[in-house]
Amino acid sequence: MKKYISITLVLICSFAFGQGKINIFNYTAYNLSNSLVGYNSSNGNCLPSFNGTNHPVPVPPGAAVTYNGYYQSGLVNPPIPSWTVYTAGGAVTTQAHTNLILNTPYATTTSWQLNKFSLHYVSGGGVPYGGGSVGTIVCNTPLVDYEGGSPWAYEAFWFVSGGETYFIIQ
Repeated sequence: MKKYISITLVLICSFAFGQGKINIFNYTAYNLSNSLVGYNSSNGNCLPSFNGTNHPVPVPPGAAVTYNGYYQSGLVNPPIPSWTVYTAGGAVTTQAHTNLILNTPYATTTSWQLNKFSLHYVSGGGVPYGGGSVGTIVCNTPLVDYEGGSPWAYEAFWFVSGGETYFIIQ
């Protein structure tokens, strides 16, 4: 009986203490594709690490999306249907957004760290110089602002406030 109570408490804590929300705001005239990365920044190897993308379904111009974590990220629009998980020893697996491994204490040791993004014309095709990375690049090296090249000028920002992560592109 104690075993079942312990498992229940672990699951409840897992649902209550995820890696936090990420709020993405696209204030450009372009479609936005995101490749989001979360990892454990408190250790020297930044593992475990999680990487997922909403490509090919973009965040349309003037729209926003909030992901409450890796788990169930495929239920919002645009969805992130799966995550690539990197762990110690070089192990790499791909997990569906409904896999409970994405909502365990293993996943909750991580936080949102990086967005490798790209912009595309609404009619199709990539915007020249329309991509970059913002957040914490490499392991614990912050890059919080990124500016696109002329004449496709845009600026991307990454910050954390109130326990939530924000990515804004305009």
